[in-house]
Amino acid sequence: MSASHSGRASDLAERLRRDFIIGGAPAPIRTLARGSDARAVLPAVIAIGAFDGLHRGHGFLIDRAVADARARGIAAVAVTFDPDPDAVVAPRPAPKLLTTTDRLRALALSGVDAVVVVPFTRELASLGHAEFFDDVLARALDVRSIHVGADFRLGSSGASTVDVIRSWGAARGVDVFGHDLVREGAGAITATRIRGLIGAGELEAARELLGRGYYVRGCVVRGRGEGTGMGFPTANVARSRMMQMPPDGVYEAWALTDAGEAWPAAVNVGLPPMFSDDPSSSSLEATLLGFAGNLYGQGLAVLFERRLRPSVGFGSRDELIAAVTADIEGVRERFGDRPVAL
Repeated sequence: MSASHSGRASDLAERLRRDFIIGGAPAPIRTLARGSDARAVLPAVIAIGAFDGLHRGHGFLIDRAVADARARGIAAVAVTFDPDPDAVVAPRPAPKLLTTTDRLRALALSGVDAVVVVPFTRELASLGHAEFFDDVLARALDVRSIHVGADFRLGSSGASTVDVIRSWGAARGVDVFGHDLVREGAGAITATRIRGLIGAGELEAARELLGRGYYVRGCVVRGRGEGTGMGFPTANVARSRMMQMPPDGVYEAWALTDAGEAWPAAVNVGLPPMFSDDPSSSSLEATLLGFAGNLYGQGLAVLFERRLRPSVGFGSRDELIAAVTADIEGVRERFGDRPVAL
């Protein structure tokens, strides 16, 4: 292998590790138990948020909290919620950019010293900021400084704004920082904006705001079995219906297996028109180029790179085979048919 080829392979592996949020030593994750918590209370600077997607704006907020903690010589802690508060209090919860497991792992790899997870309930949602900090977080943290976004709200109906929390903190010697949202192009970087971009198929623009590619994780289940009969076996991925999906169509992608290998993949999003009446049809199907094995029951994360074409109906099985074969060959030309070990 030439040095240049080796370098390109190394760069690709590094990029895919970043996209799939794979890192070194994660910080410990602690979920607050109900009632009293007997473990030691940790002096800390905290960053609070739902952190869906852990995008570049969230990264800025966490970096500010870490820098503050280092200057004070105490721990930097990310405080988040499970489930996302939106899933509990919103009439129509927004689609998610990360599963809870991936969101917590991303926070644990973000540079903080620890992640504290607060179980979110309607009872918690009704608490005021003083009860939240004095009665809930105080079981685990001695909060010295708080970092949030300028639009942060806490408590029933979001009554506790940054200014309200800052007044509470001033009386207790707790510094409260409400940071302006990071802007990119015409607006602020927000999870809502990123969802809109992904939903419109603007994957490169979403990547720019996320700071990495977008992927969806699920479990491989049995499907129609049509792909195998046509010469291109597919992995049918059962994913959470709460995950944000790009528009229906065919994509070039990478598929990460439980073995830690990322395989080039041709991916179909949406029910294939020819098989839409089949109850075993999947809305996320991936053909892993070069893969030979059994993935049933295993996890698969699909990283969307580029939309190749929209979903279309075909007049015959032969037309479908020809189109899918062309899709697969296009992915093979760009990515090859060998895995990248991550």
